[in-house]
Amino acid sequence: MSAEVPTIIAALSAAAAVGTFLAYLYFARRSVMGVAREEALALAETRAEVIAELRARLASLEQRHNRMKADCEGQVHELQRSLEEARTEAREAYQTQRFYSSTAIDLLEHLLGDLEQAPPNVDGALTRIRELLFGDRPAA
Repeated sequence: MSAEVPTIIAALSAAAAVGTFLAYLYFARRSVMGVAREEALALAETRAEVIAELRARLASLEQRHNRMKADCEGQVHELQRSLEEARTEAREAYQTQRFYSSTAIDLLEHLLGDLEQAPPNVDGALTRIRELLFGDRPAA
């Protein structure tokens, strides 16, 4: 039996060493998995923060876009109103010019008629001219 005791002790020692090595590998693997899990959780938290920041930025940009859109629409309405006013003024100016042009043509036709008479009615033509120059002017 004495020869078997050292062999048994050596076998038990070898079995304990193998068991310790396996336990070491098991806990080392669990430790690596724990670190990987912690890194994955930290990465997920970072992603969540980035997503929250991007959503906040998007909301801010949407508000800014809506404000700018409203401002642009207001400017468009203002420009359309100004354009319509300018068209109205141009139309009124054209009508006024047309009125005065037709009045001048009528006057010249009457003067021509007075001057083409035989004998020419120069006094009548001069009277019309004086009335226009010094008398009441027609309203527009």
